[in-house]
Amino acid sequence: MDTVSTASPAEPDNAARFGFYESLQTDGQMLAVRLIKLLHRMADRSGMNPTDFQCYTLLRVAGTMTPGEIATSLCLSTGSVTGVIDRMEAHGLVERTRHPEDRRKIAVRLTEGAGHMNAALAPGMRQAMTELHDGYSPQELAVIVDWLSRVGRTLDGLTERP
Repeated sequence: MDTVSTASPAEPDNAARFGFYESLQTDGQMLAVRLIKLLHRMADRSGMNPTDFQCYTLLRVAGTMTPGEIATSLCLSTGSVTGVIDRMEAHGLVERTRHPEDRRKIAVRLTEGAGHMNAALAPGMRQAMTELHDGYSPQELAVIVDWLSRVGRTLDGLTERP
């Protein structure tokens, strides 16, 4: 894995920054592992496989999407996405509708009941996350929100590279 910093740890300010970059890299990788573990747990509780659950989560967060958009977002082939949508539709989680702007396309959206399934899959998550964030000031929360947004855009940029 590439190191994040190009700073030389020889200078005091750079040494501290280098240490933070190292911690951010290691802790960020551990966060990714923990999120994958949580995704698998939640998928198991839902009765879905992890790929189907990722699609469910994507639609819950992003809203209605075309199968092509789902394929791009999850790095899947369009054929694989068709299978995912078929399985989710058979379980009453999604429905195919006409695309609102291009009638040649279809759109996939969660059914009304499917959008509320998340709370049962990770009991106590909302409370645990609320308690975690209670210790931060509104200004600190604003920095965290900004950081998450920037990380998201950076990761999107990295996944779009060939």
